[in-house]
Amino acid sequence: MDINDIFKESVTSTTLNVGKGKRKMGSAPSMRLLKERGYGIEGEGEVTEGSAKRPKPDDNNSDVSDIDDTEGGRFFSDGLTKQQKGVLQWVDNAEDIEEHLDKDTVRRLVARLERAMSKNTEDRIKYAQSPAEFAESEADLDEALRNLLPLTNSVQDLHVLDDLGALPTLVELLGHENEDIVMDIVELVSELTSMDAWSQEGESQEERQQVVGFIKALEKHAFFEALGHSLRRLDESTGSAYDSDDASGVAKMLDIVENLTTLDASLAETAVNSMRLLDWLQARICTSPDTSSRNIETTDVNQQYAAELIAILLQTSTKICQSAAKTPLMDALLKCLAKYRKRTPEDAVEMEYLENIINSLCVLVATPQGRHEFESLEGVELLVLLQKQPEIGRLLSLKILDYALSPSETALEQVGALDADLLVRRSIAKRYIEGMGLKYLFYVLMRRGKGAAQKLYRDHPESDERIMSCVSWLFRLTERESPLHWRVLAKFVPSLADDASWKLHVDRLVELNIQYFDSLREAEEQMNASDSEGEDKEEERYLVRQDAGLFSLQMSDIVIAFVAVDGEARERIEQRLRRKGRSLDMVVEELAEYISVKQASSLASLNPKGKAKATAGTTNLSNMLDSL
Repeated sequence: MDINDIFKESVTSTTLNVGKGKRKMGSAPSMRLLKERGYGIEGEGEVTEGSAKRPKPDDNNSDVSDIDDTEGGRFFSDGLTKQQKGVLQWVDNAEDIEEHLDKDTVRRLVARLERAMSKNTEDRIKYAQSPAEFAESEADLDEALRNLLPLTNSVQDLHVLDDLGALPTLVELLGHENEDIVMDIVELVSELTSMDAWSQEGESQEERQQVVGFIKALEKHAFFEALGHSLRRLDESTGSAYDSDDASGVAKMLDIVENLTTLDASLAETAVNSMRLLDWLQARICTSPDTSSRNIETTDVNQQYAAELIAILLQTSTKICQSAAKTPLMDALLKCLAKYRKRTPEDAVEMEYLENIINSLCVLVATPQGRHEFESLEGVELLVLLQKQPEIGRLLSLKILDYALSPSETALEQVGALDADLLVRRSIAKRYIEGMGLKYLFYVLMRRGKGAAQKLYRDHPESDERIMSCVSWLFRLTERESPLHWRVLAKFVPSLADDASWKLHVDRLVELNIQYFDSLREAEEQMNASDSEGEDKEEERYLVRQDAGLFSLQMSDIVIAFVAVDGEARERIEQRLRRKGRSLDMVVEELAEYISVKQASSLASLNPKGKAKATAGTTNLSNMLDSL
C-alpha cells in the first residue's frame, strides 16, 4: 500500500470540524460497539455514559487502538490506526536520523542541490514570462537548500561542500531573484557561524577551525561581496509588501557578521570591508523604515541592532575602529545622539539603541583620530546641551566626556602621538569649561532635582564615579594658576560673594571619598582573610581592589589634592575626614600608589619596593600635583 494512500480515508460524519491539513478520523461507532465498551443504551441514538462518540473502525483498518475514554470521547484520542501510528513513528525516526549527517549523505544533498539549481535555472529561462511554470522547480531548490541545515550538527563534514565544488553554487544563489532562496543561504551560514554550531558541550577548537575554514573558503568566492549586495536589495520600508520578511532577512545578515566577531575577528574585519558595512550601518542608525507621520522618531528593532553591531565591531577590532575614524560615522553618531537633547527613549528598544550609540562614541573618542574628529564636529558643545536637560542624556553623556578627557591607550603605544593627544584633550577641557559645562556637571554631582531626576540618579549610580574622573582630569588638563584652572577650583573654595555652595561641594567630595574607601577596605579585609601570597597573588589582589573601587578612590584623592591647596577648603576636608577615621596622610599614601602604577610599564613591575620608594619621594600633596 502506498504511504500516501494511508491518510486518504474518508470522513463519513458531517459533524466533525476537519480543518485544512488535519488528519481524518474514522466514522462514528455502532450501537454494538458502544454496548461492548460498557455504554448503556436507553433509546435510539441516546448514550448514557460519555458525552462524545468514538471513532468506528472501518473495513480496511479494524485494529483501531483501544483507548481509555473515561474522560470524554474522541477528542481525547488521536483517531489513528496502528498502521498509521507505525508510519508516523517511522517518519519521526527518519527525522532523528537526518539531524546528524555523514559524508555520503552530504554528497547526496549536494548532488540534489546542483540538480535543483540547474532545473530552476533552465525553467526560469524557458518560462521567463510565466512564473507559475518554474514555481515547482523553485520549491525543489528551496527544499534542497533547507536540507543542508542539519550540517550545523555535523560541522566536521563542512569540508565536503568545498571538496564537491558546492561553494560557488551557494554564493551564486545569493544573487537569486527569489529572496526566499537568498534567505535560505543566509540562514544556513548564520546557523553555521553561531556559537551553538561549533561550541557544543564546551568549546571545541577542531569544530571551530572547521567553521573558520568553511567561511574562508566562501570568502575566496566573493561571498561577502555578494552578501553586501543582497543586504542592499532588501526593502524594510513599512509600505513594502515584504517588509516583515525583509526585516528578518536583514537581521539574519547582521547575525552573520556578529557571529564572526566571536568566531574569528579577522573574518569580521574582512566582512566589514568587503560588504562596505560601515557605510550601510551609519545610514541605517539614522533612519527608520517607519515613514508614517504619526511618529517619525520611532526606533525599530533593526535600527537598534545596527547600533549594537557598530558598538560590537568597534570594540572587537582596532582596524575597524581606525577605518571608522576615516568615515562619516562620528558625524552620524552625533546626529543620532542629538535627538535626545529634549526627549527620553520611549521603550526598552530605544533605550538600548541610545546606550549603543553612547558606547560607540566612547570607543571612537578613546582614539586620537576619533577624539580629533569629535572636537572638530562640536561634540563637546553637544555634551553641554545634553547636560542642560534633566533627561537620561545628561547622565549618559558623562561617559563620553570621561572617555574624551582620559588618555588614549593607542596614543601611549605610538611614538610622538602622546603629545598630540594631550593637546586635543586640553582643547576639549577648555571648550567644556568655557561652554559652561561645569555648572551642569556639579548639578549632577549634588544630585539636584526631584521626582524623575532622583530616579535617574538611583538607576545610574556610576555617574558619581564618572564625575570624579572628569573633575580630576579638568584639574590636570588646565595649567595651574590659569583662569580655566581657577574656574574649576572655584567650585570648592570660598568666593567673593561668600557663597556657601563650595562647602556643600567639599562635603560631597569627602562623602564620596569615604564611600569608595569603605568599599575598598571591605574587599581588602576579605582578601586578608584568605591565603594570598606571591607575585601572582599580588597582581590578583590589585585587580580585586580595582573592582572594589580603587580607581574611583584615587580619582577623588586627586580632586582632594588640588582642592586642599586652598587653606580654608583644606581645613574643612581634614575636619570631615577625621570624623570617619581618615586623614590627608592616607590620601597621600593612596596617591603615591597611583603614581607608582602610572609610571610602571606593567602590573608585573608593581612591588613593595616600588611603592615604598614612591611614598618616600612624595611627602605632601603640593609636591604630588606635578606628578599627577
